[in-house]
Amino acid sequence: MNNFIFTIPTTAYFGKGQINILGNTIKSHGGSKVLLAYGGGSIKANGIYDATVSQLNGAGISFVELNGIQPNPRIESVEEGIRIYRDNNCDFILGVGGGSTLDACKAIAAGVKYDGPVTDLFVDESGISSRITAVAPLATILTMAGTGSELDMGGVITVGEDHKKKVVLHPLLNPKFSILDPEYTYTVPEHHSMAGVADILCHLMEQYFTPDVAATVQDRMNEGVMKAVLEEAPKILADPQDYDARANIMWASSMALAGFQFVLGKPGFPFPLHGMGHELSSMYDMTHGVTLALLTPSWMRHTISTAPQQLPIFAQFARNVMGVSEKDDTIAAEAGIEALEAFYAAIKMPANLREAGVKEEDLEVMAEKAVENGNLGILTSIGKDEALQIMRMAF
Repeated sequence: MNNFIFTIPTTAYFGKGQINILGNTIKSHGGSKVLLAYGGGSIKANGIYDATVSQLNGAGISFVELNGIQPNPRIESVEEGIRIYRDNNCDFILGVGGGSTLDACKAIAAGVKYDGPVTDLFVDESGISSRITAVAPLATILTMAGTGSELDMGGVITVGEDHKKKVVLHPLLNPKFSILDPEYTYTVPEHHSMAGVADILCHLMEQYFTPDVAATVQDRMNEGVMKAVLEEAPKILADPQDYDARANIMWASSMALAGFQFVLGKPGFPFPLHGMGHELSSMYDMTHGVTLALLTPSWMRHTISTAPQQLPIFAQFARNVMGVSEKDDTIAAEAGIEALEAFYAAIKMPANLREAGVKEEDLEVMAEKAVENGNLGILTSIGKDEALQIMRMAF
């Protein structure tokens, strides 16, 4: 196992009624004028907005609002948030929503402390956003489980006319605290709930499928969380207000990327599926988790074919996570992939790219864009040709 540093500076307030700590906890972090950021109108329809405002008013905290943050958040929302924060002399940011809102808030938090354009702050060749030296304090109220942004240091922002996905990543971007109330996810539509499940599962798998460096603790913990996701997601389909199922999925989302714990001690930080999936979101504005479900089985088969020495990790996944009992690694690995495909079908993900509305003539452009900053992957190298093969297989 390689050396690593592990820290999670975010405090998680998990469970029913945790909104009641909001006002005083913001004050304890020095907040007196808050930028309250959120997406569409759902938090007003389900009462979360009123509960948030009541907490702020009760603690004597003034606030201004940034609303309308889109799924796959745009740089324009980030720039507007920076302007509002500065014009109103804010000293704290509160993001209320799912991963898109939280990601935008992280970019805002960095941008308000930087003199140049916020586009300077995306990940560079160092692997982090090295120009970030200070950020505004940030807290989050999570309303949809999936991205893990409530307990990690990264965010993804959509930039430019070609909707390119860019990443902000820095330890300073960990929220000061996050409120995680599973009841706040009851009203999330089924499709988005299950897309969040696919996102969680892919976060876990992309940390799992790395070269073997005897990181046994990380892998066994990861397997347990993956199994929990497989078990709990169908319960939400059966009953959207199953508190324990919602709680387990929410906590799995947070744990999947908490301090990037399951990739600690491993080589690299590959996430090739995210690299390709972002291009589907960019071109088709496709829900992030759906893109990952569409690509994962094809990526798995491609990797086994081009790097057969990696077969044992896929066979291990099949046995330890998907419940396959086959002793032969090749047969076991394929059975595991088929079981994963059956799970995606059970949670109502599209069966292939064609069914999801992708045009075959767009595949080559997306493959090229996916690797424009370098090849993807760590088990096997994915350049344009390999990305195109994977996408065609998924088509």
